Amino acid sequence: MIERIKRVIRWVRTADFWAVPALFISSLLFFYDLFGERYLLTERDLAPYFIPPRFFWVESLRGWDFPLWNPYQFSGQPFFANPQHAVLYPLNSLFFLLPFDIAFNAIIILHFSLAGLFVYLFLRDLKVSSTGSLISGLILMLSGYLLSVHSLLTILLSVIWTPLIMMFFRRAMERPGIKNEILTAVFMTISFLGGGIEIVYGNFFVLLVMMFLSMLPNKSYVGDKPRRYILMIRSLLTISFSFLILSAIQLLPFLELWIHSIRGTGISYQEATVWSFAPKDILLFFLPDAYGYFLDMKKYWITQCWLKTMYTGGLPFILSLIFFLVPHPDPLPAPLPYGGEGRVRGIGRGRMLFLSLMLFSLFLSLGQYNPLYPLVFKYVPFFNGIRYPVKFLYIFILALAITAGLGFERLMQFSKERNGKGLKHLLIAFSLISGFILLFLALGHKEVEHFLKLKEIDFPQFNHLSTNLHHTKRFFFYLTLFFLLLRVGYEVKWKGWTKVLLVFFLTADLFGNMGFYGKEKSPDYFKKTKILEIITSDREIFRTFSTGKTIALDNPILVGNAIPFDLIKEKHLPSLNMIFHVHDIWGVDVVRLKKNDDLYKKFISLPSISSSYLIDVYGVKYVISVTPLEEDPRFELIYARLEGLEGNQENLLKQNTIKLYRNKSPLPRAWLVREFKVMDSKEILLMVIGKDFRPDREVLLEEGPPHVDPLPRFVERGRGARDRARDRARRNGEVEFISESNNRLSLKVEAKEGCILILSDTHYPGWKVFVNGKEEKILRANYNFRAVSLSRGVHRVEFVYAPLSFKLGAGLSIIGVISCAIIGWSSRRRKN
Repeated sequence: MIERIKRVIRWVRTADFWAVPALFISSLLFFYDLFGERYLLTERDLAPYFIPPRFFWVESLRGWDFPLWNPYQFSGQPFFANPQHAVLYPLNSLFFLLPFDIAFNAIIILHFSLAGLFVYLFLRDLKVSSTGSLISGLILMLSGYLLSVHSLLTILLSVIWTPLIMMFFRRAMERPGIKNEILTAVFMTISFLGGGIEIVYGNFFVLLVMMFLSMLPNKSYVGDKPRRYILMIRSLLTISFSFLILSAIQLLPFLELWIHSIRGTGISYQEATVWSFAPKDILLFFLPDAYGYFLDMKKYWITQCWLKTMYTGGLPFILSLIFFLVPHPDPLPAPLPYGGEGRVRGIGRGRMLFLSLMLFSLFLSLGQYNPLYPLVFKYVPFFNGIRYPVKFLYIFILALAITAGLGFERLMQFSKERNGKGLKHLLIAFSLISGFILLFLALGHKEVEHFLKLKEIDFPQFNHLSTNLHHTKRFFFYLTLFFLLLRVGYEVKWKGWTKVLLVFFLTADLFGNMGFYGKEKSPDYFKKTKILEIITSDREIFRTFSTGKTIALDNPILVGNAIPFDLIKEKHLPSLNMIFHVHDIWGVDVVRLKKNDDLYKKFISLPSISSSYLIDVYGVKYVISVTPLEEDPRFELIYARLEGLEGNQENLLKQNTIKLYRNKSPLPRAWLVREFKVMDSKEILLMVIGKDFRPDREVLLEEGPPHVDPLPRFVERGRGARDRARDRARRNGEVEFISESNNRLSLKVEAKEGCILILSDTHYPGWKVFVNGKEEKILRANYNFRAVSLSRGVHRVEFVYAPLSFKLGAGLSIIGVISCAIIGWSSRRRKN
């Protein structure tokens, strides 16, 4: 017992113990201004895309209603199947321990800390000193890249696990055994559950590169090479198979969704290469937002810079160059031979590995600027469905952070061995050069500013000149300081105080990224608009529609007495409406169902809402629009957001002000018809958007109903027959909504004669319908919706979503978890 206490005390005194709180405290300080009041991080995609779905599934689980399906967006959409919602991600359990807004911020900040910690652990596993490991951890944790991707939450949640994946895969190659292979698969699965599908795909490429380079001919190796290669391939296959089994609960529903989505058949090359890494943006590693992309949203969309800041500073590049340019023993040894025969030194293999990873990362990130990327898009699986090539820059940033720590380690070796005299002279020379440039910029500020203005290196082509000059001076100040510190540290053999100073100034330099994130007060975010108050007070069953022009982010709206976030809220994006359980015909999602997408695009491409009866097909009662709809007699204006605006009311209504219209005689979400037509899906799509199609009188099916008494017959055409047709639809019977949850909908239907029940909810595999307890066939109606044939009488109709992909995946994952637990227990028992 006493020995155990002594070991704990010794560990507390080590640098490893203090590295964890150092990383955690640094991340807290980085986001210090979130703690003054109840704020919510809302940068870019966080507000409309990530917060509402998480709020939805957290509230659903608290109400014991598992969110397999989302009834509020896209007239219904698979929810759990999309990994980006991260329902099963382990660290999201914080949502059930803290208030939602606090938990949301805490999860993001925690992942910054973990990013630094996992890199630290990887470097320590490479036998790097605690200082070198801490430097690497800080570089990744406080990098501009990681700060930028916090608004693309799935990337942040998935990227941070890459160091652990690399660490345990290296161990699996170095020391044969199932333990490290299983741990690699476990962390790969956690990364996948975080939602960054492309990151997981990229991580498998990283493992392939690591394996391939370890298999390269090595003269110093003595042993059975073929057997070694076979076992290395077996190791990767074991990891892949284990990942597929462990992730099956999420992977199988996702693959089903992918097949039926807009991504399943591939996207255009132009869309796939949106937000590629432009070569000129290399400057952004050293000057934050040098081109002023974020000063003007129109310029932002034109230039397509995905990362808000990439600032990394000078020190990471200096130390990384030392690692690559200065000869040294391999810090990442090649795998020991399986079976224990032979030895491998693997000199230079580490440099080859990280250089390959950096080049591979840049090759993919360049996207449209890479002349070979069309071949990747065409021939490499899944790349025709992946957008934003710049996201693969994470491999470069991680490799930069790791090699910076390894470069510092080499500097310390030089200092102890008193080698590298040329290097120390270079350090002092570069320090003097940087200092002279800084002095020149400071003393000749006016002259430099005048010269650059003549060259038009100013707004709008660039950021404001004063801002860029400030950042340039700041960069050269830290560059001078870093070169000087490296020279002094070399001279005094890196005593403790020099290490502390280097870490301190590195942190201070990277803290220049502070503030590159958006936040809103939590009460402001969750406060209902006046329009939402009107809509949610209506107890009927209906859907809403925010027009395409209204929700377009590049279309400005007029709002008086507004805070900046009101300009987003007043657009009433369907995803934000979901927080208040408003059913909408559209939504915000990158994996949308193709048929849903096709129908909606046809709808919004019509000259006006009046051009068809699609508004009734969707079951829309309220329309939120910036375009006046007074000319259409079907709609009445019930509210306009004119508070705080000056001018004549009539003129304001003609401008881009937010207006709420009510459909005077909407079709409900479920109704009965007698007439039907069986047509090809393409013909249905063309007919359903036409003026002649009357959804209250007939339904268009892709196959005939199994048992319906009436046959298709002539339907009266013309706008004048509308009211008579609606009366006839009501005479077919009544539909009453009994209950609705995420995955279940119960109706009471009184059919006065044989007819077809139409439900304006999305048709999708996994839905079943039970009529009076007996399962019946769900028909695809009006291109994208559901229908079921009913006989005369009173029926209880229940729609249930129970996808086989989820059940099968859950079973496989449970088997995988149990198998891993047994393997772990057996391994521990053998060790004991």
